[in-house]
Amino acid sequence: MTNPLTASEIRGWFTDIQNGDKTFGELMQQHVDENVEWTVTCPGDGPLGKTTPIAGVYHSREAFSKSTMGPGGLFSKLTEGIKVKEVIDVLVQPSQCSNPSECHLTKAVVEWHGTGTIKKTGKGWDNYYAWVFHFNNESKKAVRVRAYLDSAAVNLAFEE
Repeated sequence: MTNPLTASEIRGWFTDIQNGDKTFGELMQQHVDENVEWTVTCPGDGPLGKTTPIAGVYHSREAFSKSTMGPGGLFSKLTEGIKVKEVIDVLVQPSQCSNPSECHLTKAVVEWHGTGTIKKTGKGWDNYYAWVFHFNNESKKAVRVRAYLDSAAVNLAFEE
């Protein structure tokens, strides 16, 4: 059995991006399973419908990466993509095993602040995120992620 992920370890991944030592793409390759289920709220299943162009449920790392970091994705609307301005908090909870199928998972929540510049207008852009990860304890890769964000800020980047 491997040691569970720690808040310090996960915070370090985002700090590496903040410091320019790693990119979001590198974070994805190293710490997200290729068959991840990644949900960007609101995916269209509620009364509000799909609230942003990137909202949805993605069933692979590649699908999520293309939607957000590929041509036409959110990163393409910003001059240098999203910069991590601040890692606000990281909380880690080992599996409580209330659901036997999830006894091998560790849950982590990363609250962070991202900034950028909208390409079309040169206006500053920022957003606050809460990403809820479920990491496989053996591989230490995220197998499920739910990303909460300010949909108005995302839409602003697409509209400008």
